[in-house]
Amino acid sequence: MKWLFRYEQKDSLLHRLDPRVKLLWLFGVSVLSVVLGTPYLLVVLFVSTLPFWLILRPSKSRIKAMLIVFGSIGLSFILSQALFYYWARDPLFTLIPPSFPLLGPLTGGVYFYADGAVYGLYQSFRFMTSLSAAMLVLATSHPGRLITAFVRFFEIRLGGKNYRIGLPYEIAFMLSSAVSFAPTMLEESGLILNAMQARGLELKGGVCTKAKALRYILVPLVVNILRAGRKLAVAADTRGFRANRHRTYVNELRLKRNDYLFLAYTVLFTAGGIYLSYTGFGGTVPV
Repeated sequence: MKWLFRYEQKDSLLHRLDPRVKLLWLFGVSVLSVVLGTPYLLVVLFVSTLPFWLILRPSKSRIKAMLIVFGSIGLSFILSQALFYYWARDPLFTLIPPSFPLLGPLTGGVYFYADGAVYGLYQSFRFMTSLSAAMLVLATSHPGRLITAFVRFFEIRLGGKNYRIGLPYEIAFMLSSAVSFAPTMLEESGLILNAMQARGLELKGGVCTKAKALRYILVPLVVNILRAGRKLAVAADTRGFRANRHRTYVNELRLKRNDYLFLAYTVLFTAGGIYLSYTGFGGTVPV
């Protein structure tokens, strides 16, 4: 799981693209995942991100983690919609009848709807599409270049002066640090879990056993995260973080031919999806 949000150093076509262009593509895909409502278009939108994964050729660990995450998302959407589908009429089977003590009168009965399960499957593609695009951007963009893209997203010239439009450097640094802490937390939790099991911590059993074991894992995890945060703060101070208002960069971001081509693809793809939504393929359409 730690490979989901970690940068994968390679020399692929996606790695060479400007991170600003990839952020625009992520924004366009996220917008389309909201405005498109026809089930088949949602599936097509998700499939449109898969060729980029073929270009990246991710490691087996990342593929395994992605399959687990996407499978969990799909299953959660299917179960939630199968039980609470608003447009459902005839249930496939009954989980809790209305005559069941306590829960029956409170819920009016809990039923499993087949059309709700199908609807949940299609709706899961909304979230999986944006997640797939976001993981692609993180896997192919160096954290330093990503911070530069957030801070200097684009530049305009007014009155003989250049104005750079973007996020404040502090916020960009905070976003990059938060993303980088996710795999660190997963890695630390795995190390702590192995260490506790080597010391005789029992994890097999019921809910109470797992709840008791959880406190032995959370405390060292929080301590290690605080230590890592302190080291990061010390490293930032020693490098003059926020020492000057106007920062300079060794490597400036410049758009190249491939960046313009990918930008044109992003604009056409997003515009085409918005047009389809405007002509009757938008909204949330019940199955």
